[in-house]
Amino acid sequence: MILKSFIDNKKPSLLQTIFVVSICAFMWGIGNVIIRSLLIEGVNEIFLVALRVSIIGVLLLLYLFIFNDEKYDMTLIRRASLTGLISIFFVSWSFVYALKFISSGLVTLMISSAPIFTIIWLKIFLKNEKITKLKYLAIFTGFLGISYLFITKETGLVDDGNIVFGGSLAFIGVQSISLATVFNRKYAPKYKISVWLSFQYPFVVLLSLVVFFISGVGIEILSISQAMRVLFVVISNITAFLCFTWLIQRVTALFVATIDYLVPIVGVTGGILLLGETFNTNIFVSCVFIFLSLIITTKDEFSKLKD
Repeated sequence: MILKSFIDNKKPSLLQTIFVVSICAFMWGIGNVIIRSLLIEGVNEIFLVALRVSIIGVLLLLYLFIFNDEKYDMTLIRRASLTGLISIFFVSWSFVYALKFISSGLVTLMISSAPIFTIIWLKIFLKNEKITKLKYLAIFTGFLGISYLFITKETGLVDDGNIVFGGSLAFIGVQSISLATVFNRKYAPKYKISVWLSFQYPFVVLLSLVVFFISGVGIEILSISQAMRVLFVVISNITAFLCFTWLIQRVTALFVATIDYLVPIVGVTGGILLLGETFNTNIFVSCVFIFLSLIITTKDEFSKLKD
């Protein structure tokens, strides 16, 4: 009863909002740390991605068939499949390979820059989207932060990594997140959140399984510890999405934007404490630039809300 009352509450208190923001940021921030811990132990990245998206896809479709009685059409399936291809398939595969070359903290830091690049994609696909001078400054500042990592060849790892490969793959993932935001903004409001998310997965699961079987990678037997971590990543993905949805339906954009600041803090800290990753001057400088760009973006959005 207490949990249901909390979920159904349309006007949460400040404490409740902070709690949900913290859960969302933690789940998103710690996910890449857990995935990299599995890669370090030798779990194959192709098997890992195929397993993760398949479990999530099956769970969401089961929920859909059991609890939802809406009718579906090919328009929904096409829109959701395209969005899923960008937001789940490209993101999952680019980040899991990026984690082989750079630290989980660095990947999470780059992910936090996604709102900045979303501005560009919104302008390209939604012609009425205006880019203000502040937003141009935010884009430039965020790009400086990411470029600095490439210039200094920073990987965030104690041993040898490769920022060119890892950073480029992570950057592709960031652009995929940003582009997917455009499609979500355009199409998601037309459907129930559970329906929209659930229909993004079938095509992604199919493609991932095709990659898995073509690659010739066999099914791996995971230890209990590894299986528990895979399960945690699945739960964290679903929980973070539900928390994010709960927030955007109840609180201002400014509160939701705080997640972008917290996720890299969780990712970098988790990488240092759990995986022995490094935090040095290069990463700090990059953090400053990216955080500054997020502050500028948030300030611009807040100014529009006041107007």
